[in-house]
Amino acid sequence: MIAFFEAQGSLLHLKVRGAASRPSSFGHKRGIIRVFTRASRRRLMRFMARLKTRKIRASFITLTFTGVVSNERAKLVFKRFVMRLRRRFKNAAAVWRMEFQERGAIHFHLLAFNVPFWKQSDLQQTWEACTEEAMSIVDIRLVHGAKSIMSYVSKYIAKPDERSEITSLEDGSYQHEPPEALSGRFWGWINKNALPLGQKYEGVLVDDYTIKSVSAWAWKLTGVENTYHNISFHLFADNAEWFWSMFIERGGMDMDEWRWSRYLTVREEAEARYVELEWSL
Repeated sequence: MIAFFEAQGSLLHLKVRGAASRPSSFGHKRGIIRVFTRASRRRLMRFMARLKTRKIRASFITLTFTGVVSNERAKLVFKRFVMRLRRRFKNAAAVWRMEFQERGAIHFHLLAFNVPFWKQSDLQQTWEACTEEAMSIVDIRLVHGAKSIMSYVSKYIAKPDERSEITSLEDGSYQHEPPEALSGRFWGWINKNALPLGQKYEGVLVDDYTIKSVSAWAWKLTGVENTYHNISFHLFADNAEWFWSMFIERGGMDMDEWRWSRYLTVREEAEARYVELEWSL
């Protein structure tokens, strides 16, 4: 039995591998992206939890097309906007989400960092220059602090798609273009190196007693029956780094220390690569 744990920002991730677990060292291959799935939303929320947003100032920007445009056209226009944003503000960074309105029009939500005051009229002109529409719609709001930022994230950026994954492509809002045209990412980031990502800490637990006590604590928090076998959970704690330090003190090792402290078996190396692949951004 072995447990891998990771902390970054407000995200704490624990994965316990049981003796019978045989993970693939290559991870899972994703299919063509056609809709904002539940799995995609989980990845977005996990990424947002990696940000250190305490006492951080951000701008929440919404960009909307007046008319109904194709997915391909929307992505092209958005790329133009990103280029203009980066030219205007060199250190600007953002997390974005593409969403379809009920009428079929596309709009983009951005949580932008390192963006100084930007008059809405100037933003309007910039977006209209990209869309080539006379009356494209924009909105910009200043957001302060972790609580407000995560509120905007859950309400707008990571809002679940009300359509089910099976029937979403049959919904009226998508009928202006065939399902095969709806491909590509529904969220992403801009200038990741400038995002306020927390420092990442990774470690390993190899003592069975410690693993069982930690996993029991994890199951208690998540409210699921404790099985000690291949569990994974994400805790949006105020200070995930503190939990990482606690695990280290209770018999854990830093990931690099674990790698160099002993000769890893083929299986252990495969498990380490598998978990690191899952945690990669």
